[in-house]
Amino acid sequence: MKHMNIKDSLTIVIPCKNEVNYIGNTLKSISKQSYISGTRVIIADGGSTDGTLDVINVLRSLYMDTIKIDLIEGGKVAYARNQGAKLVDTEYILFLDADTYLFDNDTIFDCLASMSRLDIELITCKVKSTVDDWKPKLAFGLFNFVNKIISKRTPFAVGTFFMTHTIPFRIFGTFDESLQHSEDYFLSKKYDPREFRISDHYIGQDDRRFKKMGYLGMVKLLIKSFINRNNKDFFKKDVGYW
Repeated sequence: MKHMNIKDSLTIVIPCKNEVNYIGNTLKSISKQSYISGTRVIIADGGSTDGTLDVINVLRSLYMDTIKIDLIEGGKVAYARNQGAKLVDTEYILFLDADTYLFDNDTIFDCLASMSRLDIELITCKVKSTVDDWKPKLAFGLFNFVNKIISKRTPFAVGTFFMTHTIPFRIFGTFDESLQHSEDYFLSKKYDPREFRISDHYIGQDDRRFKKMGYLGMVKLLIKSFINRNNKDFFKKDVGYW
């Protein structure tokens, strides 16, 4: 894959709703990726009312020589991801959140090359904060540490960066639309741990969810989620995460 343009192998799917402050940076970081020219980016919008669609339409023209942006109707996160995935005809799919920032310009290409070279089915990246604050830095650092340990038994590719081979994604039943959160975890754990990798690349997110729920609230949610990890009914309740 040394000189291959990734458009022939990969489609990017982004669920989106009222992301006017984030979607621009996400698309900009995608457009700077190595060998990205012509790659299809499907944005499944769930009815944005804050100017998000205006930003997308401007950037669709601005980046038309770099990425091919298609805008479709979405909904809640799992539904939006699945709607985008229905339109994918490439061997691999990369699911990104609308507030994902790709620090390194080789992130997508390197992950795709790893999947092809190692013949694996699922890969994710480590996460770090895009804001200079010790609290989210610590929180993301702890998450990366824990995920590395548990991944040997239970794969967890965060929806922030979820790159999968298309065939097992469809076989495993796509994202569970009945869940209000952690749909990425429940799909991830269907993959064989031997078919999963965590890349050395980092992707960025800010602290907005920590601010929304509070750091204590996030800790409580993580603990409750761990305790109820085999109880799907818990994840069908709206806990205010999105």
